[in-house]
Amino acid sequence: MSVDFAAFFNRTDLVYKTLDGVPFVEAAVLIPKSLAPDPSKSYPVLVHFHGGALIVGTNPDPSFFARWIIELSTTTPAIIISPAYRLIPEATGADILADVSSFFTWLHTSFAPSLAAVLPPDQFPTPDLTRIAAVGESAGGYLSIQAGLLFNDHAKIKAVGAAYPAQYPDAEAYNPRRKGDAEAEAVVDAYLEKVKNGDLPIRVSSPWPKGKELVEAMCKTGRHREMMGDDERLGITKAVKAAREGGWEVPAIWVIQGEDDDLVPKAGADFVVTKIQEGLPKTPVKYTVEPGPHLLDLECGMDVPWVKEGVEFMKKFWL
Repeated sequence: MSVDFAAFFNRTDLVYKTLDGVPFVEAAVLIPKSLAPDPSKSYPVLVHFHGGALIVGTNPDPSFFARWIIELSTTTPAIIISPAYRLIPEATGADILADVSSFFTWLHTSFAPSLAAVLPPDQFPTPDLTRIAAVGESAGGYLSIQAGLLFNDHAKIKAVGAAYPAQYPDAEAYNPRRKGDAEAEAVVDAYLEKVKNGDLPIRVSSPWPKGKELVEAMCKTGRHREMMGDDERLGITKAVKAAREGGWEVPAIWVIQGEDDDLVPKAGADFVVTKIQEGLPKTPVKYTVEPGPHLLDLECGMDVPWVKEGVEFMKKFWL
């Protein structure tokens, strides 16, 4: 599957972050072509984080974008904002969390005027920043949950839709260390050596399948934790604790998981959902487990019964 975004959306790219005075991270704003802006109305926002194991992907990546998210945006209608973020291992997991936090600060302070500055008045849809949902697949689902747990004091997310998100370093079932594949080990070693030597620039976009060899080697060797870094906030345990101690409202969370997912196993999702339910018992959680592999929902529209149920769950809190 490869999504033709231009068939559904008008796209505008806006810089949301600078580093050392240099603009370097953008967010793609996707406005449904079916949306005819009405000055008397405001429109909910659907933040989308792309997948790719935090190693690859772009915002948004046409290879990883579920049909139900397109339908949700076009029928609501809602404005999609898909931020890029720094990618590992050139950056660290902590860098990515910093980008996510910066994005939501920008969203609430600068997004609307930045968009209004580049669109004709009759094409500007006023965003309703009291109605924000976050969605994502795989690594994007992981970041959607982390945003809702770690940063909702300023992110103000109402609902999360996270597909196969359990890429957590403290989830033992995810990407355990494996030895024996010398070729895959060599791929990871060579790449990390280049990073250590400063031979590789920071990346914020690697459209799939660019970087496929490194992702596959990571999966075969179980070295994702090594690439992510050791910041405790990358784990679900610390994120839940931060939300509980911070006292901010945590969004409703819908988790989608394939029973047959061998990349991000169901046991990891079980662990994540249990941690949220036990640590934040007042947080509404819906856990949908269906037969299928990784990316099981990509071709699913909102007419699929379990998708419809999950979307209705999100809408109760989002809209």
